[in-house]
Amino acid sequence: MKILKWIFVLQLAAISLSSQAQVNQSAAPDEEEEIASPKDTSRKKLIKIPPIPTIPKKVLSYEDSIAQINHHASRYIFAPSAYPINKGSFYYQNYDVLLNDVQMGITDQLGVGIGYAFPLFMYLTPKYSMPIRKNHTLAVGDIAGFSVFTGTENMMWLNTFYGMYTLGSPQNNVSLGLGMLRSSEADGSLAVTNVSGMYSITPNFYFVGEAWFNNRNRKFVSGYDDWQYDDIKMAYAPKNIPVNAMLKRSTLFTSVQFRIIGHKQRTTAWSFGVSSYWEHGDQYKYTATVPGWDNTTGQPTYLPQEFTIGPKNIFLFIPSFTYVKKIGDMNDVSR
Repeated sequence: MKILKWIFVLQLAAISLSSQAQVNQSAAPDEEEEIASPKDTSRKKLIKIPPIPTIPKKVLSYEDSIAQINHHASRYIFAPSAYPINKGSFYYQNYDVLLNDVQMGITDQLGVGIGYAFPLFMYLTPKYSMPIRKNHTLAVGDIAGFSVFTGTENMMWLNTFYGMYTLGSPQNNVSLGLGMLRSSEADGSLAVTNVSGMYSITPNFYFVGEAWFNNRNRKFVSGYDDWQYDDIKMAYAPKNIPVNAMLKRSTLFTSVQFRIIGHKQRTTAWSFGVSSYWEHGDQYKYTATVPGWDNTTGQPTYLPQEFTIGPKNIFLFIPSFTYVKKIGDMNDVSR
């Protein structure tokens, strides 16, 4: 009986151990699953950014396109730019009442102008423009002037062959010009430099300026009296001494204006500003004996003195205004 009792106890123990092993085996996968898939708190969440909306380009209407045109890009105040005046159009300009100028387009690259400066001077100004690429334009031209109503013997003339480079758009640009000047008043060829520019403050309001510079040798012919003893050494007598000298002189002409373009007729413009002319350089200096009077002795005296003659230094500053009008073909929207 005791043996059967122990057998029964052993069987219960075996059954209990088998059940415990099965429980352990079924629990193990759950523990491994919890360890294998912990919550990843270090992973950053990816946020999708929506695409940035693009701003559509505004397409200008014909009226808006016309409003953006600068019909006055071919000239500054007097100086030309490298931009041409388009074929079939005329450009009239009046500067300070005294100067009247007309430019006309022969082709889209060739233009010719004629002007009259009251009361004694006329000039011709052909210009050929060569666009290189956008905002880069070259031009070559000539300014040939001569006096009128003065007779053949007293006629004065000048001729300037120049090249011009313009950088920028018709609304905002700067130009650099270099020319060779020959005239009846100068010996040989003289270099002339021009710098000009315009800036669009608004479509109807511009700032325009230009400057001309020349450095040259100017021939000066004159004479003076030098009092010397006569041949018998008894008295002083004047002797005329001729002067024929080359003097270095520099000239600078500047003009700045504000240009107002009409709202309805953008082919018409008024400009107001100031102009200046500056000339400076050498003068001829000499020493000569001249007569005087000694109040103490009551006798004439002859003492050497220093003198300066020649062209004077000049500075002129005057108000200026310009009226311009373009007539004819206005087909320059693409410029």
